[in-house]
Amino acid sequence: MLPALTLGLLGSGWYSRMVRSSMIEVLHQDFIRTARAKGLSRARIVFVHVLPNAIVPVIPMIGIDIGVFMGGLVVVESVFGWPGIGQLAWQSIQQVDIPVIVGVTTLSAVAIVLGNLLADLAIPLVDPRIDIKQH
Repeated sequence: MLPALTLGLLGSGWYSRMVRSSMIEVLHQDFIRTARAKGLSRARIVFVHVLPNAIVPVIPMIGIDIGVFMGGLVVVESVFGWPGIGQLAWQSIQQVDIPVIVGVTTLSAVAIVLGNLLADLAIPLVDPRIDIKQH
């Protein structure tokens, strides 16, 4: 639990700050004023109207930061003695084991590309105004 919590805390401050600034920006838009004028509750406005619009710019950041998390694995696995891909990469670099280094690098690159792809595909699910079809 502690290694996962450590990796999760790595970007939590950055993401919370980005979501906060995005939410402040969305709160000043006209459709929020309209929702308030309709008499919607504050919680409904925040969770139904503001948060889905504010989270859209943060989703691609998460996809891009997968590389940062992969780099953080090396430190977290070394500190906690947790055998994993980060520790394997570090041991391979120390022993100059080229095939393992290439394999770990390739696997990390595929994970980063898939993370970016999934982040880009998740945006239309969160914001229905974004259409992925070509016109």
